[in-house]
Amino acid sequence: MHSITTDLGSGIIEVEASGFWTLAHVEDFLRDLEREARSVLATGKRHMLLCNFTRAAIQPQEVIAMLQRMALTMPLRSRKVALYTNGKLARLQVKRIASVRDDMAVFDDRASALAWMLTDMQQRAAP
Repeated sequence: MHSITTDLGSGIIEVEASGFWTLAHVEDFLRDLEREARSVLATGKRHMLLCNFTRAAIQPQEVIAMLQRMALTMPLRSRKVALYTNGKLARLQVKRIASVRDDMAVFDDRASALAWMLTDMQQRAAP
């Protein structure tokens, strides 16, 4: 249902969502994401989240609502969240999730999403 890869050097947590989620899947995802966010925090950084919804099914409304709540209330909040998918219906759902925060954005592909995230890192590194 989801896989998570964390790059401690950059602080980017990359998530690949797949299939049809239930509320229990969202709870599992939140637990795993919080664990990874704590591992990034231990390096002295705040994480950024890169989410791939390309292989995710169209989700039930209660799952989308729970993901929106999670985006607002997660204890270890991401600096930036980039979500991407190339599916038209999935894109509408992802936009609903992203609509709850100003630091979330939706993209068609990973390269565009990652470029948006890295602009933040490059700005912080500039003298």
